[in-house]
Amino acid sequence: MGIVTKLDLPCVAMTGIMKVVMVGIVLLLGACGGAKSTTGSTGKVGAIEAMGITPPDSPWEEMSVADKEFYMIGKVNPIMKELFTAHDAEEFSEFDCVDCHGEEMREIDFKMPAPSMYVVPPEGTPGHRGMMSTFPETVKFMKETITPAMGKLLGVENFTCAGCHPTGAKTKG
Repeated sequence: MGIVTKLDLPCVAMTGIMKVVMVGIVLLLGACGGAKSTTGSTGKVGAIEAMGITPPDSPWEEMSVADKEFYMIGKVNPIMKELFTAHDAEEFSEFDCVDCHGEEMREIDFKMPAPSMYVVPPEGTPGHRGMMSTFPETVKFMKETITPAMGKLLGVENFTCAGCHPTGAKTKG
């Protein structure tokens, strides 16, 4: 079975979001057929190689709820799963939406940061220093890999932990 490289749909103009979803579907169908390896002799291509860590065609804030959902399912989730499983395949073997959006994702309409996610203490606080000394590899991975990738995928400059995690910082108001 060869890789689908072109869909012949003469009566349907594919938007950028539709293309991302189609690539995601092709990747998912390919993944169902064998080993989970994204490289090597299997010839399978990973999500990052297939789609790249690039922003959406339209600014995130201007996308419809449906387009955001398709983009998350078709591009963000497969790329994030690849990054997380490369970091710890056992812990993230069942990586899915809930890993970033929390158990209450549907009740809160997928709003971020998710209240049930690990609270990241404000920088410079004893809590932040404790987090860094307790989870040094995780903090490094999140800071060097996940936050830059997520920022690029959303087209958001200076994306931080607070994009997904509550910070514990006091807010004015």
